[in-house]
Amino acid sequence: MKDELRTSLDRIVQNLRSLAERKPDTPVGAEDFNALLSRAKRAYPEMATVQEMKPIEGGANIATVLLKVSILQGAVDEDHRQRVVDKITEANERNRREHDEFNRAGGL
Repeated sequence: MKDELRTSLDRIVQNLRSLAERKPDTPVGAEDFNALLSRAKRAYPEMATVQEMKPIEGGANIATVLLKVSILQGAVDEDHRQRVVDKITEANERNRREHDEFNRAGGL
């Protein structure tokens, strides 16, 4: 779910950015953003940035929606970066242990 949400946020920001640059005051409905925010809150229960974000009540302009989606994107990207770092750290530790065991067993 996290990777799907990350991909969705990337696409949404790209699409909203081009429209917001031309017409930042374009009114938009909040339903889609609020649904996305709800998914993000379920996927990232430990992230304060996501949990503290408020849904949009009523309508909003595209610049406001882009700002909120961009904040979500930043939080999700940081989580992804940390997950990658954690996996690399785990793999390095596993390789170090295997190398140590190999050397204790006499190597080649």
